[in-house]
Amino acid sequence: MVSVFLEDDNIKVKVPAGTTMKEVALKSGASMEFGCRVGDCATCAVHVKSGMLLLSDKQDKEVKALEIIGGNLSEIRLMCQCSVRYEEGEIVISYGL
Repeated sequence: MVSVFLEDDNIKVKVPAGTTMKEVALKSGASMEFGCRVGDCATCAVHVKSGMLLLSDKQDKEVKALEIIGGNLSEIRLMCQCSVRYEEGEIVISYGL
């Protein structure tokens, strides 16, 4: 299981591979906001402080949404568009960009 630490809410949960980060946030009671939930609005953009390699690859839709908000795209993900792809490790997320 992968440990996901939602730094802003001080929530740490363990999840299996295949779990979407949207599920992690919603089921854990995290305070982060979601808008469209399909990758169009970028409301759920987060800073991945560590563990980026444990997440699924970015698809074109996510890349386009992230380009609109700018910043260092190598450290930013949309929670509604990524999932855990490995069985071990730790992901640390901060909502503040």
